[in-house]
Amino acid sequence: MKDWNEFAKRSTTSSIGKQAEKILRKFDASADVSISRDEVKVLLNELQVFRLELEMQNDELKVSYQSLEEERAKFVSLYDLAPVGYFILDYLGHITDVNQRGLDLLKISKNQVIMKRFQSFITTDSWEDFYSFLYKMQNSDSRQSIEMKLQLGNNEFTYARVEGIIVQNIVPSQVKYYIAVIDIKESRDAQINLLATKDRLEMTLKASSTGTWTVDTSKDKVYFDDYSYAIFGLKPWEFDGHLSSFYKLVHPEDLDEIKESLRTHGKEKEINVEFKVFTKAGQLKHILSRGHEVDNANKDEKCFAGILMDITERKRLSQEADDLRNGQQRLILSATLMAQENERSAISNALHDSVCQILYGIKLNLQNIQLKNDLNNAFVNINQLLDQAIQETRQISYELTPSVLKDFGFTAGIKEMAQRLTTSSFEVKTNIKTTADLLHPKVQLYLFRIIQELVNNSIKHANASRAEIKVHIDQHLVKIIVSDDGGGFQGNLDDLLRKGSGLRGIKNRVFLLDGEMDMNSTVSGTKITIVFRNDKGLSDIDSI
Repeated sequence: MKDWNEFAKRSTTSSIGKQAEKILRKFDASADVSISRDEVKVLLNELQVFRLELEMQNDELKVSYQSLEEERAKFVSLYDLAPVGYFILDYLGHITDVNQRGLDLLKISKNQVIMKRFQSFITTDSWEDFYSFLYKMQNSDSRQSIEMKLQLGNNEFTYARVEGIIVQNIVPSQVKYYIAVIDIKESRDAQINLLATKDRLEMTLKASSTGTWTVDTSKDKVYFDDYSYAIFGLKPWEFDGHLSSFYKLVHPEDLDEIKESLRTHGKEKEINVEFKVFTKAGQLKHILSRGHEVDNANKDEKCFAGILMDITERKRLSQEADDLRNGQQRLILSATLMAQENERSAISNALHDSVCQILYGIKLNLQNIQLKNDLNNAFVNINQLLDQAIQETRQISYELTPSVLKDFGFTAGIKEMAQRLTTSSFEVKTNIKTTADLLHPKVQLYLFRIIQELVNNSIKHANASRAEIKVHIDQHLVKIIVSDDGGGFQGNLDDLLRKGSGLRGIKNRVFLLDGEMDMNSTVSGTKITIVFRNDKGLSDIDSI
């Protein structure tokens, strides 16, 4: 009975134990009552059954306990080996538990952490943020998050993101804070470096008058940065981002080129194109775009990404440099040509004032001898030679310095030249507006020399029988056309300019006039057209 009592005491927590206790009470109540042997056997059988059932339940409890231990071991492994530091804090902020990752993060041992306030590992400038973090957890059932600066055990610092939740309890002292601490120093440093790089890039682009843009031709979209908007003189809300709207800003002369440059061809290509645009204010700007095609979100499509540079000022300075160089060339050519003209004038005056006068004197003397002595026909031949010498001298004098041009003007000078060069085998026609006489004297002289050289070429080289000179002035535009019916030029114009001093002189004079020359030469004749504007100021003309 003693064994049964002890067995029953150990089994009082189970239903089987309770049933056994009931049977034992029967024994106790029937202590003075005789119990038959059969009743005792029945009771013993029942107890044996209860014992077997209890042993079976005990085995099941052992298996459950073993499974629970295995699961706890898994949880402990996951808890300690997690890549995030886990901390459990009490209601005062003391650390009651921490995993291995948390210890590694703080660079401290566990016995130095347990029951130490978590605030002691936070820099003073982050305390206020941490207290606000705790307050938010106390008043919310949702997860809270914050970034703060931590002071490590080796006196170093790091930045961490802290996420946490509170486990409430009716007893305030039993409140627990479960927080996760993630080291974000590397990502924060990378972010700071990225921002610094971005700032330096923006400063560099701004200092170099450069913006960035992206063009997605498949979606008809253009994306500008702030400086690109400034280049085009636009506010972000004034541009709808469509490629077609961008094309409206491009100068018509460059529209086809920029469309071709932005057209994708199925493979990456470098793009380097200059184009002109009109700003909203109507200002003309020169833009340089450089970049390349890149893969779009859709791998089968490509878009263009690059930079935009405002090179308007560079173009202006380059144009001024070109104008300066051209001006210097004009001054050199002008000085050369004027030296030639002065030399010709001096030679002409010398021929006219000396040689011609001597020849006239010889002729008069010979005529007197012939009249007095009635000599033979030798004097006739002498007279003819002298006439020829006088005619050639006049011709040289005229070509060196055309006095009719100075005395009677450009129109009369050209007509006199045409009349003088016309022979039985060669005819020169003229069609000249009288307003040509209003041109500046230097311009008249240059045009006279140009026409003179062109007509001489028709006579000497083209074997022409007819030439025509046309001079028209329409407001400020002067147009000269010299044509003939000769055999034309043989060879390339550039080669002829290098070989022939006459054509080179024509080209130089056209350059001084800031004009353009066009030549159309065939086997049936040659037509040369020279066009220039006559709206320069007097000071500009005097400088050529």
